[in-house]
Amino acid sequence: MIAGIDWASKVPIGGTYIVIAADDSAGSHSFVTGNPDAVGFIVQAFRSGVNIGADIKASLAAGVLKVEDGATYKLTANDVINWIVF
Repeated sequence: MIAGIDWASKVPIGGTYIVIAADDSAGSHSFVTGNPDAVGFIVQAFRSGVNIGADIKASLAAGVLKVEDGATYKLTANDVINWIVF
């Protein structure tokens, strides 16, 4: 610990995921991040190289990041989801 802060638990964790057809029908995908103490996240979704994720619904609880269909954004096979939790 440096100056009373546990820096190791604050290191961001991220990944890239390509949506599959099963996610289409489920309307969501969950990422087990391995960081149960995470308090924030950033999510982007790309379709054919264009950022389309303005309407993504995402939530974080106990280190599990859940990305869901929004009002206009619907998970579609081959979308690329980039995520970071911290």
